[in-house]
Amino acid sequence: MGFFSSTQAADTYDSQNSILSITLVKVNDVYYSNVQVTLGTVISVGSKNASAPAYDVYNSANNQLNIPEVLVGSTTYYDVTITVGKVLSVGASCTSETECTTASSTTDALYHAPASYASAISASYSPGTMVQATALTNRGRYVISNASSQTTSASYMQVGSSYDATNGYALETGTLASSTTYSQYLQKLMQVVADGSGYYRIESNLHPNNALDFDAADGNKLKFRNNFGKATALYGYVTFAYDSSTKLWQAKKRYKYAYTTDVNVRGGTTHAVSYTEDTAFSAANYYVSLSGGAYKLVASASGATPLYAYNSALELGIPVFLNPQNIAFVTNDPAPFFSKNTVASTEGTSGAIYRQVNSTYRSQVAAPGVDAGTKASADAMLATIKSAVEGSGEKLRYATALYSAYRDATLSHKLVSDSIADGTPGQNLVPYVFFTNEKDDLGKYHPFMVVVNYGNQASPNGLKDVPHPPADGTGTYPSSKVTRFSNLENYVSVIPLKDYGLVSDVTDNQIATNLWTARITASLKADVYTYADTTDNGLLIDGSVIFPTYNNNLVPSNLAGELSASGCHVGQGGGGPHCHFDGYQSGFSLGVYGDADYVNKTHPPLIGFGYDGIALFGRYRSSDTAMKGYSTALDDFGAHNHDGIGYHYHAHIVENHKAELVNFTTTLNVLMKGAYIGKTTEIPYFRAGGNFSTNKYMGGTVK
Repeated sequence: MGFFSSTQAADTYDSQNSILSITLVKVNDVYYSNVQVTLGTVISVGSKNASAPAYDVYNSANNQLNIPEVLVGSTTYYDVTITVGKVLSVGASCTSETECTTASSTTDALYHAPASYASAISASYSPGTMVQATALTNRGRYVISNASSQTTSASYMQVGSSYDATNGYALETGTLASSTTYSQYLQKLMQVVADGSGYYRIESNLHPNNALDFDAADGNKLKFRNNFGKATALYGYVTFAYDSSTKLWQAKKRYKYAYTTDVNVRGGTTHAVSYTEDTAFSAANYYVSLSGGAYKLVASASGATPLYAYNSALELGIPVFLNPQNIAFVTNDPAPFFSKNTVASTEGTSGAIYRQVNSTYRSQVAAPGVDAGTKASADAMLATIKSAVEGSGEKLRYATALYSAYRDATLSHKLVSDSIADGTPGQNLVPYVFFTNEKDDLGKYHPFMVVVNYGNQASPNGLKDVPHPPADGTGTYPSSKVTRFSNLENYVSVIPLKDYGLVSDVTDNQIATNLWTARITASLKADVYTYADTTDNGLLIDGSVIFPTYNNNLVPSNLAGELSASGCHVGQGGGGPHCHFDGYQSGFSLGVYGDADYVNKTHPPLIGFGYDGIALFGRYRSSDTAMKGYSTALDDFGAHNHDGIGYHYHAHIVENHKAELVNFTTTLNVLMKGAYIGKTTEIPYFRAGGNFSTNKYMGGTVK
């Protein structure tokens, strides 16, 4: 017999992974919710009993479990008695059935994570009536149609849905229904970018590494080609003139894309890009024609197709709060992109992580991404950690359900947008999360959640839109190159699970090098903004890293116009984008969470962690007055405690903020201000780096 994931009264059995999920079980006088076990032996199966309790009953004397109702596939069995194999995980423990049921419901509502980008853009969307553009604006976003009015039967230019390492994405046509999905709409959203001559290249907004090129060997068809990252084959892009009267697009110039690769002292390689005019461009002054579902270049205007540009129904540019001083867009050349990590070297049983994790924890990384087997192992380890830590007289900071929810959610994030120089759409962004629990020399436990992440977001990263990105370190503005590429990082981030307490003053945490200790102005006070790591201080649920609200010049990062629409940028050293500001906006946005993540919930979504072990939740919107914790004020750190969750951060807005070193008042959309509220002095090797393979606290292979 194979058995049952759950509603009150009914258990479920996953026969593929041999896991029994128990909604509620009574053991002597204690009730436990959300328990997972392996099946021992099926002793008996009876019939439905209307008077049976709405929970299982476990007899520890004979290791037998009586189950009133269990769902196995599509079949329900009643009055089942089994022996229990192994306890994998345990949720809440309660003194009554009512208490446990309420706790379980509260846990589900409080510890929910935002939908992944792939899931979010599958939601329904109605673009409404779009306004036709009378002229193109540099870096503007448009939907391009063959019809002079918006109809559901018109043909719209769109990027293909299938990625090919050599050819990139196809250029296709598609219709736009009045009610569609965000994904379908974003496929049709193009961004035009002007060059010095006033002509425009056409890029896919969803896959911004790709711009339109032509293929002389295939009837001058237009195709999307990779022009902003590593590519199996190098092509180029075409620039167009747009006649706002005739609505004809005329190819003017073509530029060939290339990059040179050099070994870098930091253990990777740099790739310096170049774009050289193709003086042999055979289709110069040809026109765009749409025929038979294909776009191609034709010699005569008489064979061209009028193509109308409609202004985007979604505003995906840099919002005012991320560039309040209206810093102008710079045209500096992009800095070389860096490449030091690959999926193949990281993931799988031959990858670095699996080989370096010691045997105690290896079952948690037996497969990358979402996997039922590793989840069972991780939940079981969490239950073991909870028992061990509490048995030693200490406690975890949060319920195990919070850590489990975070793990499940972060592993679901996959790269959707082709916007990472060395990334591949469809790959994991967080391949592994596992839990460790080692003792120090005094016999104290130090449990951690270890997150292996590539440091990038799933959505378009928007780096090509940043007005004034950081320089690459080879000079200063206006001569330096700037950071517009991102690459796969190889972070192994560790989140302490044990409750080490809270600081009463920012300087209670001894951080050898931080923004305040590195200050130039001696009188600058140490506060929640300045007493902060000079690098990352937390982790977002999509695998991106959090940086303090202030930049390294000790001023709010938004004042320099250096942030993308998601509140992030790539720093001087390259890598993946790191996020100084919360990118949440009402409506659709590129932040890690949005309005849909509040629907039917009683608390903002779980969006990250500080490295001090304090959980980070999304902001309370003005409409969230009925949500738990809304009326409990946030302290100076942006944190509070309510409803038994434990002390936690929230993304939040700070209005009329004036930093000590600048004469400008601005609004801050804070993720983490900077300083840690959680005590860090007793956390082993806190922010000290080190080799993962030999760090026993992280689960490395200690010989």
